[in-house]
Amino acid sequence: MITKATDYMDITVKENSSMNKSNETFAWYSLRRTLPLFSFDDNLRELVAKLPEYKVDELIVKVDTEEFFHGQISLPWLKAYQPKLFKIKAELEKIGIVYSLNPWITHGHGDRGRDTRTQLPGIVTVAGHDGAESTCCACSLSEVWRQNTIEAWKIYAETQPHILWVEDDIRTFNHGPVSFGCFCELHMKRFSNLVGEKVPRERLVAAIIAPGKPHPWRKLYFDMQAEIMVDTVTLLAKAVHAVSPETCMGLMSSGPERHCLEGRRWQDFANALADGKPIYSRPPMGNYNEVNLRDLAFCPHSIKITRYCMPEHTIEQTEVENFTFTQFSKSAVVTFLQMAISFAYGSHAVTMNLFDHMGTPMEFVPEYGKMLARKKPFLNALAKRARQPGSFKGIRLLHNNSSSYCKILSENSGYQELAEDGIYGALAIESMGIANGYDDSNVTFAFGQTIQAFSDAEIKTMLSKGLLLDSVAAGVLAERGFAGEIGLKSIENPQKLTTMGPYSVEEYFNPEFGGADHKFMTMVFGGGCDPLFSRMQLMPGAEVISAIVDPDAKRHNPAIFAFKNKRGGCIAVMALNFDDAVGGFFNPVRRELLHNLVTWLSRGKPDLLVKADGAYTLCWRKDCQNYTIAGAFNLSLDPWHETVFSMKYDRIPTVKRLDSSSRWVNAVKLKCTLKNGLLTMEYSGKVSYLEPLIFMLN
Repeated sequence: MITKATDYMDITVKENSSMNKSNETFAWYSLRRTLPLFSFDDNLRELVAKLPEYKVDELIVKVDTEEFFHGQISLPWLKAYQPKLFKIKAELEKIGIVYSLNPWITHGHGDRGRDTRTQLPGIVTVAGHDGAESTCCACSLSEVWRQNTIEAWKIYAETQPHILWVEDDIRTFNHGPVSFGCFCELHMKRFSNLVGEKVPRERLVAAIIAPGKPHPWRKLYFDMQAEIMVDTVTLLAKAVHAVSPETCMGLMSSGPERHCLEGRRWQDFANALADGKPIYSRPPMGNYNEVNLRDLAFCPHSIKITRYCMPEHTIEQTEVENFTFTQFSKSAVVTFLQMAISFAYGSHAVTMNLFDHMGTPMEFVPEYGKMLARKKPFLNALAKRARQPGSFKGIRLLHNNSSSYCKILSENSGYQELAEDGIYGALAIESMGIANGYDDSNVTFAFGQTIQAFSDAEIKTMLSKGLLLDSVAAGVLAERGFAGEIGLKSIENPQKLTTMGPYSVEEYFNPEFGGADHKFMTMVFGGGCDPLFSRMQLMPGAEVISAIVDPDAKRHNPAIFAFKNKRGGCIAVMALNFDDAVGGFFNPVRRELLHNLVTWLSRGKPDLLVKADGAYTLCWRKDCQNYTIAGAFNLSLDPWHETVFSMKYDRIPTVKRLDSSSRWVNAVKLKCTLKNGLLTMEYSGKVSYLEPLIFMLN
């Protein structure tokens, strides 16, 4: 039996005594499960019987979880529970299942009526930017919490789990009543020592969220937070490895855009937690509740941006969670789609939080287990190809760990507005059939103020390639002295479009970019949103692609223009704030416009664009040594019947498709043409939301 991290870091081969030894497992299943005291024996018997049936490879035992958690863990309680962990591990070994462990809290997710201050006298709890105080969630600097946590994690480590997971409450935001930061007495004393004067919370918070140029205290506070958090995970890792040197540490996170709020230094943080061992990452797939399929666009976004932040050789196990753990909250179909997205985008495994933590038998919702077994061959075939070494291709989106350090706030901005811009724009791109990622590319899309965190040298490199800017990003570059290089004489700050007089729609009229007279796109965005828009004065040579028109269809303000600068860069600027990309922003004409822009910015050779006779196309491409894998998920209930892939390629390939029987078969109903280095693949088969369309090109 294989239990080491490196055994499924590159290519997973599981030899399980209870299964066919010829089986290869590339789609690794890790189930998260709590066994409460009052139902322990029944839960364990069911796990032993059902895990092989569900094709589960690893059990991550959760401890003191959700409704029945005791607050900060009680050491006597944990020591009394420890023999049960040993028993779970022994039973798992008999059936060839890997044992890992997941304490439910470090700092704590929320109070839920618990008051740890009576349980652990002297503990210091988190105090938020607004003065709200937690009764249960601990401050990292609290010595009482540190000593209790060290002893607890030593008890966990004595069971020698393969991975010991740290939950995403290892952060300085979203702790129940506390929204952002920790401004407790310990943090304030430490900060006061840094600046050499006593600083009250109100004064520090006012400085952090002051409008205009960031106050120097913002950087000092974020740097202090980052150092404290690195020290905190060092504490955890050292405690574990003092007892179980072979145990690897795992990290769940909450999205890099939000971790910008605490100045997280991802590399330092992850390396400190790894402590010389392989590090595991659990990016959240979100969608804990099923609302609609299009929300699944968040899943690949979370994988890609978190992967970009973590060290190069991180082992990635995505988090697929169903809250509140029945089919009323999430269907087995959507659960499968999240798993398929995970493996399509190259993740090593999926951690599944599918069943409640109250002791209810798993078979009370049997469809999840049936789905896991039924879909294992398909996911295995997909993961075997997607996991091979290679590089994902697509336009580049921007993330910078320092985004919150340099973000310019306006009057009356709240603390939450320090979070990194761009997530809604990124999700729009995900949904429009445009392959994307966070690694370097010949085309970059920059939304909001994120580009502010990049150096002039980095910006000049972007300006020499293909670059699309929304109004906020364009304003940042103009302020930085690059207006002429992006085709602008001037640009105003974004204002609500309704302040600019009567407007009707955006007309996409320029035929050189696929437009035509009276080719309109609505400006009535979701929920009656009044989008932010910037008036622009353009340089000679700038070519207007679309414009806002009045009720008589008369054009007035340019909405999108294209420009070629002296560096040889192709620049496109949108007068819209792209983070307003919701509701009515999505339509077939808008998709056509964006595809044509990407094609122009790519000099006619985009990495991958996918268009269907339907909506919400989620696509990806990975180039491996001997093949390319490319695919698309249909995030709408309507099936597609015509799907077109357009991508840079140097020949007509042999193409196979992953079919429902989990085999790679010759792709019928597919027409391939090649012109000027652009491969077009037209597929006329039915594509429903139930399974992705996946091609392998040789």
